[in-house]
Amino acid sequence: MKKALTGAQLFSGKELADNKALLFENEEIIEIVDESQIPQDFETQNLNGGILSPGFIDLQVNGGGGKLFNNSPDKDSLNTIISAHQHFGTTSIMPTVISDSLNVLQECTDTISKEIHNNQSLLGVHIEGPFFNVKYRGVHQKQYINTINATYMSLFETLNEFPVMLTLAPECISIKQLKSLKSLGFKILAGHTDANYDQLEESIKYGLDGFTHLFNAMGQISAREPGVVGSALDFDEVWASIIVDLHHVHPSLINLSFKQKPEGKLFFVSDSMATINHGEPSFELYDEVVSESKGRIINSEGKLAGSSITQIDAIKNAYEKCNIPLESAISMATLYPAEYIGVSDRLGQLKKGYRADLVHFSSDFKIQNVWLAGNPIERIQP
Repeated sequence: MKKALTGAQLFSGKELADNKALLFENEEIIEIVDESQIPQDFETQNLNGGILSPGFIDLQVNGGGGKLFNNSPDKDSLNTIISAHQHFGTTSIMPTVISDSLNVLQECTDTISKEIHNNQSLLGVHIEGPFFNVKYRGVHQKQYINTINATYMSLFETLNEFPVMLTLAPECISIKQLKSLKSLGFKILAGHTDANYDQLEESIKYGLDGFTHLFNAMGQISAREPGVVGSALDFDEVWASIIVDLHHVHPSLINLSFKQKPEGKLFFVSDSMATINHGEPSFELYDEVVSESKGRIINSEGKLAGSSITQIDAIKNAYEKCNIPLESAISMATLYPAEYIGVSDRLGQLKKGYRADLVHFSSDFKIQNVWLAGNPIERIQP
């Protein structure tokens, strides 16, 4: 079917435009035209205001719809998590497996391998741990923190059909191991780490290209050692993700990071948990019940345990609370993560030939419509 969407501001991936219409046929965007130039053979849908943007992309999703990927790493749970995020306009995700047993990691990656060609929202997998500095393990259980060995490498060598992000502490692996991981095509990020500036500089030479949830679970800035945070802000060539739920990072520091990092090198992740689009405010994590209260998810130790936001919340918070321009905020949830993970040739922008992953939201950041590959998503709340 040939379809034209009109009546909303269009965000192509760089800037907002008025009085434009987006044309798409089946899965593919045809072009953007003036509203007065919609071809007669296109069915027109008037969106009656709001903003039409590329579907959001989230590279760190632990759960949704009441499911946590670690707890139930199967097809049904994966689809539930994906659907929960589609409800809020996130059309592409990297399901994230946190530090756990090798068996759980194997089950998670097996499920991704089987489903990667069956679900268009599935980008790959984000493996967060277990190669961490215990000092900054956060809510990751100490019993699962480990070192890389031949068994892990054998598993990683099988993951060659889709993008893989691996968050680790660079000081806990050797340069030889880093080179081996990079040779597999992995995106390698520093997280849960106390590496110093020199260690990070050396790691970047051999494949480290990102930092996971900037400011959280990492060495902080001091007068004589930049720490992981200062290093991440100083190295222009590497990316950094950041959680904009206003609990993990102070708004002023989010703004500081936005100003300091080169354009395109800072992007949003939700680090979201099972509470997304689910009626229950609590779930089980490592055999412990954790609960959401006033937007914060904490465990019994009082540590933050992921978030309960999606990318539309990050955009709203960045714009309304962190003084980040709206166009930049949307890009940080669309184009920039697409560029980091290597899919910006088909996702993250509204351009000819790109997949018609679209989200329409109102001026108060409420999701109105979502399309995945040109098909409208039925949005069902619990």
